Amino acid sequence: GCVTSKAPTMKFGKQLAHEAHAPWTEQYIDYKALKQILKQFSPESPELSILQPDANAEANVHLDGLFVSSLMLQIQKVNRFYCGKATEFAALLRAIAPFLSTQTAPRAAAAAGAHQAELAAWLPAEPQAAARGT
Repeated sequence: GCVTSKAPTMKFGKQLAHEAHAPWTEQYIDYKALKQILKQFSPESPELSILQPDANAEANVHLDGLFVSSLMLQIQKVNRFYCGKATEFAALLRAIAPFLSTQTAPRAAAAAGAHQAELAAWLPAEPQAAARGT
Protein backbone atom coordinates (compact mmCIF):
# COMPACT_ATOMS: atom_id res chain seq x y z
CA GLY A 1 0.00 0.00 0.00
CA CYS A 2 0.78 3.62 0.00
CA VAL A 3 3.02 4.81 2.81
CA THR A 4 2.25 8.27 4.07
CA SER A 5 4.20 10.11 6.67
CA LYS A 6 2.18 12.00 9.15
CA ALA A 7 3.92 14.99 10.68
CA PRO A 8 3.61 15.09 14.46
CA THR A 9 0.86 17.44 15.48
CA MET A 10 1.62 20.23 17.86
CA LYS A 11 -0.41 20.34 21.06
CA PHE A 12 -2.85 23.24 21.28
CA GLY A 13 -0.96 25.21 23.95
CA LYS A 14 2.31 25.00 22.05
CA GLN A 15 0.59 25.86 18.77
CA LEU A 16 -1.08 28.88 20.38
CA ALA A 17 2.26 30.13 21.73
CA HIS A 18 3.97 29.45 18.40
CA GLU A 19 1.39 31.32 16.33
CA ALA A 20 0.84 34.21 18.73
CA HIS A 21 1.61 37.73 17.49
CA ALA A 22 4.70 38.51 19.62
CA PRO A 23 3.81 42.08 20.68
CA TRP A 24 0.42 40.86 21.87
CA THR A 25 1.33 37.60 23.66
CA GLU A 26 0.45 39.00 27.10
CA GLN A 27 -3.04 39.77 25.78
CA TYR A 28 -3.87 36.16 24.82
CA ILE A 29 -5.81 33.83 27.10
CA ASP A 30 -3.35 32.19 29.50
CA TYR A 31 -4.11 28.68 28.33
CA LYS A 32 -1.30 27.14 30.38
CA ALA A 33 -2.60 28.58 33.68
CA LEU A 34 -6.15 27.43 32.96
CA LYS A 35 -4.90 23.96 32.03
CA GLN A 36 -2.97 23.75 35.32
CA ILE A 37 -6.22 24.40 37.23
CA LEU A 38 -7.99 21.66 35.27
CA LYS A 39 -5.20 19.18 36.01
CA GLN A 40 -5.89 19.59 39.74
CA PHE A 41 -9.42 18.17 39.48
CA SER A 42 -9.76 14.82 41.22
CA PRO A 43 -11.50 12.05 39.34
CA GLU A 44 -14.64 10.80 40.94
CA SER A 45 -14.22 7.07 41.13
CA PRO A 46 -17.15 4.88 42.20
CA GLU A 47 -15.00 3.11 44.81
CA LEU A 48 -13.94 6.36 46.48
CA SER A 49 -17.42 7.85 46.46
CA ILE A 50 -18.75 4.83 48.37
CA LEU A 51 -16.02 4.96 51.04
CA GLN A 52 -15.70 8.75 51.32
CA PRO A 53 -18.56 10.47 49.52
CA ASP A 54 -17.27 14.03 50.04
CA ALA A 55 -13.53 13.38 49.68
CA ASN A 56 -13.07 14.90 46.22
CA ALA A 57 -16.35 16.72 45.78
CA GLU A 58 -15.47 19.72 47.95
CA ALA A 59 -12.05 20.16 46.34
CA ASN A 60 -13.58 19.89 42.87
CA VAL A 61 -16.26 22.47 43.68
CA HIS A 62 -13.54 24.89 44.81
CA LEU A 63 -11.49 24.20 41.66
CA ASP A 64 -14.58 24.61 39.50
CA GLY A 65 -15.14 28.08 40.95
CA LEU A 66 -11.46 28.94 40.55
CA PHE A 67 -11.46 27.79 36.93
CA VAL A 68 -14.63 29.68 35.99
CA SER A 69 -13.47 32.91 37.65
CA SER A 70 -9.98 32.59 36.06
CA LEU A 71 -11.53 31.94 32.66
CA MET A 72 -13.82 34.97 33.00
CA LEU A 73 -10.83 37.19 33.93
CA GLN A 74 -8.93 35.92 30.89
CA ILE A 75 -11.90 36.57 28.60
CA GLN A 76 -12.27 40.08 30.03
CA LYS A 77 -8.54 40.73 29.44
CA VAL A 78 -8.83 39.67 25.79
CA ASN A 79 -12.02 41.66 25.33
CA ARG A 80 -10.47 44.85 26.79
CA PHE A 81 -7.47 44.49 24.49
CA TYR A 82 -9.65 43.79 21.46
CA CYS A 83 -11.91 46.77 22.18
CA GLY A 84 -8.88 49.01 22.66
CA LYS A 85 -7.36 47.91 19.36
CA ALA A 86 -10.71 48.32 17.59
CA THR A 87 -10.94 51.88 18.93
CA GLU A 88 -7.37 52.63 17.78
CA PHE A 89 -8.07 51.19 14.33
CA ALA A 90 -11.31 53.14 14.01
CA ALA A 91 -9.44 56.36 14.86
CA LEU A 92 -6.80 55.62 12.23
CA LEU A 93 -9.47 54.85 9.68
CA ARG A 94 -11.28 58.11 10.49
CA ALA A 95 -7.98 59.97 10.06
CA ILE A 96 -7.31 58.61 6.57
CA ALA A 97 -10.90 58.18 5.34
CA PRO A 98 -11.26 61.74 4.02
CA PHE A 99 -8.15 61.27 1.93
CA LEU A 100 -9.28 57.91 0.64
CA SER A 101 -12.69 59.15 -0.45
CA THR A 102 -11.81 62.60 -1.88
CA GLN A 103 -8.19 62.50 -3.02
CA THR A 104 -6.52 60.95 -6.01
CA ALA A 105 -4.78 57.64 -5.50
CA PRO A 106 -1.27 59.12 -5.04
CA ARG A 107 -2.45 61.63 -2.43
CA ALA A 108 -4.44 58.94 -0.63
CA ALA A 109 -1.34 56.74 -0.59
CA ALA A 110 0.68 59.63 0.86
CA ALA A 111 -1.94 60.18 3.56
CA ALA A 112 -1.94 56.48 4.40
CA GLY A 113 1.87 56.59 4.44
CA ALA A 114 1.73 59.15 7.23
CA HIS A 115 0.04 56.48 9.36
CA GLN A 116 2.11 53.57 8.02
CA ALA A 117 3.86 52.81 11.32
CA GLU A 118 0.54 52.67 13.16
CA LEU A 119 -1.02 50.49 10.47
CA ALA A 120 2.05 48.23 10.32
CA ALA A 121 1.62 47.47 14.02
CA TRP A 122 -1.66 45.76 13.13
CA LEU A 123 -0.08 43.27 10.74
CA PRO A 124 1.97 40.22 11.72
CA ALA A 125 5.52 40.19 10.34
CA GLU A 126 4.96 37.40 7.78
CA PRO A 127 2.09 39.06 5.85
CA GLN A 128 4.05 42.33 5.73
CA ALA A 129 7.01 40.52 4.21
CA ALA A 130 4.73 38.74 1.75
CA ALA A 131 3.11 42.01 0.75
CA ARG A 132 6.56 43.48 0.02
CA GLY A 133 7.41 40.40 -2.04
CA THR A 134 10.22 39.17 0.23
